Amino acid sequence: MTNVLTMRRCIIMALPWTEKYRPTLLSQLRREKAVEAMLSWAKKWEAGEPSKKGLIIYGAPGTGKTSAAIALAKEMDWDYVEFNASDIRSREAIEKNAIKGSLYSSISEERNRKKLIVMDEADSLYERNVEGSDAGGKSAISDLLEKTLNPVILIANDLYELKSSSTGKAIAEMCEQVEFKRYMKSQITAVLKEILQTEGIYVPPERINEIAENANGDMRAAVNDLQGIGEIYGTEERDMTLTAYSVINDILHGHRNDIKFTKSEIMNSGLDPNDFILYLLENVYPLHLDIQNFVLAMKYIGRADLFLGRVSSRMNYSLWSYSNDFMALISLLHLRSERFEKFSFPSLIRNMAVLRRYRGARKDFSMMMGRYIHKSSSFVNQDSLAYLYHLLKRDEELRKLIEERTGLDMDETLSLDL
Repeated sequence: MTNVLTMRRCIIMALPWTEKYRPTLLSQLRREKAVEAMLSWAKKWEAGEPSKKGLIIYGAPGTGKTSAAIALAKEMDWDYVEFNASDIRSREAIEKNAIKGSLYSSISEERNRKKLIVMDEADSLYERNVEGSDAGGKSAISDLLEKTLNPVILIANDLYELKSSSTGKAIAEMCEQVEFKRYMKSQITAVLKEILQTEGIYVPPERINEIAENANGDMRAAVNDLQGIGEIYGTEERDMTLTAYSVINDILHGHRNDIKFTKSEIMNSGLDPNDFILYLLENVYPLHLDIQNFVLAMKYIGRADLFLGRVSSRMNYSLWSYSNDFMALISLLHLRSERFEKFSFPSLIRNMAVLRRYRGARKDFSMMMGRYIHKSSSFVNQDSLAYLYHLLKRDEELRKLIEERTGLDMDETLSLDL
């Protein structure tokens, strides 16, 4: 068992950061206009069969085109089927793989569920004098867009290359088009800092700026470069004895007069400042015997929270330092309570974990039950969940049958009071 766990940890650690931190939601792409256009096209499919069945996403490499297609499928609750055009250029291959798949409903058990057919590197279909290429692939794409019963996305780096022939121009006219421009340096810098914060690695700001500058708008290249540098900086030893408990205890009961030392402890604890402030608030609140010091402590926490909010709104991570300053100031106060107070885990974090578990169980339950009553999971979740929940709670035989068929732990599911 130990060897299996070790192997899993190695696999997770070896995962490229470009995949580990690939956006899973459209909102994470930082592309409001492009996302709005994609959703508008997708909603036309939900309303019926649109006049333009295809969508062309084009732009330079590393601008989030494939991630956007995957995220769109997830948010629309569509299945996702991807082909690489450079691998299936011939008409025969496209008809066998893409067109045939486009004429059938989803591979899932839910009826009427769409599947998003994505053809990456679509502009490579129009390369000439390349061994293995087949001009018939052009007309096959046209056939795909005419016959498909499911949404189709073509991904291209160069729109003009894709439109370099009369067939290519016709294909472009059959599709809506969304451009993904190169990322701005500030956007790349913000993403790199978020990744480093999650990884618990410190890289000097000048190196981060250098990576963002050299990326030339390519987010994937920037993240790859960051991983290379991050692995070097990540080899520096961190004081693993600095837990949330030890740092909070030092702030509240250590009574040090060295703000710089306390601030260093906060930074080296490895906790996200947004989480650390919750630990601090939870454990300061019971220490209100000396009202004057208590008010000052709450004031410092409020100021720290203000700067954390500015970090998020302005994407300026240098403001973390000011937030840590105010949290460190609490160590100068003499906070007391009428009795001994044990260290408390933040109730907000605990409640959020419970809520995630609740939502996950509700989603699984809705999906499984939807398959049996031939309704979508969203329909079950919104309209039928309470009825099915109480029916299963009363009918033990039906409950056991559903448990056997779905693999759900019904005792745990029903204990959540969905």
